[in-house]
Amino acid sequence: MESKYAELFEEVWGTGSLDCSLMGVYLTYDRIGLSIAAYEASNEVNQFSSKYDYYLAGEVNLTEEEAQGLALFQGSARCSVCHSMNDDPPLFTGFGYANIGTPRNPDNPFYGMDKIFLDDGSPINPLGRDWVDTGLGGFLAIRDADLAEENIGKQKIPTLRNVAKGFGKGFPKAFGHNGYFKSLEAIVHFYNTRDIKDKCPDLFTLEKDALAQDCWPEPEIPDNLTVGIVGDLGLRQEQEDQLVAFLKTLSDGFDMPPHGKRQ
Repeated sequence: MESKYAELFEEVWGTGSLDCSLMGVYLTYDRIGLSIAAYEASNEVNQFSSKYDYYLAGEVNLTEEEAQGLALFQGSARCSVCHSMNDDPPLFTGFGYANIGTPRNPDNPFYGMDKIFLDDGSPINPLGRDWVDTGLGGFLAIRDADLAEENIGKQKIPTLRNVAKGFGKGFPKAFGHNGYFKSLEAIVHFYNTRDIKDKCPDLFTLEKDALAQDCWPEPEIPDNLTVGIVGDLGLRQEQEDQLVAFLKTLSDGFDMPPHGKRQ
């Protein structure tokens, strides 16, 4: 059945742009990529209307807690090493890759796909719970093998813009490449304590159980771990809270007061 946006696609790319021949499929795939890229570059996605943007423009003040979080972000917490603030406006990513040591997510449905089969009878995930996400290294293994080993386990460093923005209870927010962390507070705590807490005995320990047991599971991929800027930051609980408060200022759609500055 033809999707309801097929007509809009042809309106943009021309009649016949949904050609289903082999070559046509490749061209259509490229056009879809270009369309998504155009949307991602649009003002709708990149609004730059967060409290932090208004703060940079001198139109609003940060609270003391948010300002302390900003100082930590740029200073002893070392967040800005990877989440760059050098652009104008800041994009909060250096567009690189890193392995922060995120544990396996026991809720990942892919683990159970050793019992779901393709048409030829083979399982979708023959490794079951032994499967690991090799990230950039896995991608490079079939494209540039010389670079694969040094990039095993590395994942794309995302922007932190809108990192705290959710869409209501029907769309729960999760963090990390596999969604292991369920709150900003938890992932900030992980960055701070990854290397100083005991290791959970079970590799498949849920985040809430790890927090309750005061441990972290082993990384999904132990190779190429980011060290020095993740794992033992020496932050107090108050400072973790300040970082979270600052991260919440990066959400677009801040409601500016009609007159004067406010915190």
